[in-house]
Amino acid sequence: MQKLDTSDACLTVYHDGTCPLCRREIALARRVTEAVAFVDVSGAGATEVAPGLTGDVAMQRFHVRRANGETLSGAAAFLEMWSQSPRLHWLRGWNRRPWLVRGLDAVYSLFLRIRPTISGALRRFEDKA
Repeated sequence: MQKLDTSDACLTVYHDGTCPLCRREIALARRVTEAVAFVDVSGAGATEVAPGLTGDVAMQRFHVRRANGETLSGAAAFLEMWSQSPRLHWLRGWNRRPWLVRGLDAVYSLFLRIRPTISGALRRFEDKA
């Protein structure tokens, strides 16, 4: 699949390129999504990576930006990214169900608490390989 410039993309995904778990998910998303640009924000710090979004904020939660400029985070962002896959297009309707997004976001918030542990284990596994 061709690498897109963010101006050509229907969606821009901001991700942590230093996280082994994130790298795996983004590698999969690159293979199965269409018209999506990927931006590694791991070294951005306080620099603005999108209007109203700094690298520091983007590193705390998953963010995407639609072509119309709307920024989504958390579960809504994941649903938006994965709905760009032709096989998962049916996920597009899930973002129109606020109760579902809130529930998935609660699960995502819990996951964020254990993400450092999972990432650390993956990093140790990669170092041994």
